[in-house]
Amino acid sequence: MSTLQISAPLTIQTTADARRPGPVLRVLRAVVDAVAETNRRRAAREISRVAHRYGILADRV
Repeated sequence: MSTLQISAPLTIQTTADARRPGPVLRVLRAVVDAVAETNRRRAAREISRVAHRYGILADRV
């Protein structure tokens, strides 16, 4: 699993930046949310597939 490390120089990390996310941070948050939702769906499908294969009721997992 890879990780994405994002950092910014301390000179641009002001308190005003921390209070109100700019457009780049809003877009990044939307992308992260979309990836998380895709991963949740993928995990649910995989759990369902394995449960079906082994005859386990998925709601008991």
